[in-house]
Amino acid sequence: MRHAAKSQAHFPIASEPEDETVKEHGLEAFEASPLNPASEIATCVADQHPTLIGRVRCSLSRERGAIEVWVPCVQSVRPRAGDRVLLVRPGGSAEPLAVGIVDGFRRRAELEPRASHARRLRVDEVVRIEGDDGQPLLEVRAGEGGAVVRLLSKDIAMEAAGALRIEAESVAIVARQGGVELRASDDVKLAGEHIHLN
Repeated sequence: MRHAAKSQAHFPIASEPEDETVKEHGLEAFEASPLNPASEIATCVADQHPTLIGRVRCSLSRERGAIEVWVPCVQSVRPRAGDRVLLVRPGGSAEPLAVGIVDGFRRRAELEPRASHARRLRVDEVVRIEGDDGQPLLEVRAGEGGAVVRLLSKDIAMEAAGALRIEAESVAIVARQGGVELRASDDVKLAGEHIHLN
């Protein structure tokens, strides 16, 4: 009696991707195959692609040894290096998607914030944010004494749902024309070594 040979499920990888986009971004091309598993667990080894947002590099176990591939993540999933990741291949898709982080009860360490975008400004350059109508809202530039942030709208409102705290070595509030008004629904406290009122 003959027995059908069992096929080991895997994600085959094309050795020479033909898609120019794949070549440009250094992505491995997945071949659509019925042998691809519907889901599997992989390990994230790199959480930041050199050029593309939302892709992580995962290590997958294979009979011939581990392989590493860049896979896209669903929007709410942000794996970090060292995380175990659940990969799912939707029907008709040639590549798997990272849809979840399989950490069990491992406590996740607080991550240091890292700059996602950086721009170096020359002395005569500014970064400006404009509204949908083209009106300038905010401008940031490098001044002689440090950063200069200018709010360009005629009237400005600063709001916070919770507490708002402004802290610096010294603070000055200057009204060039008009008065200064303080309102509170509770007590107003002034604390200082000397309080001058005139």
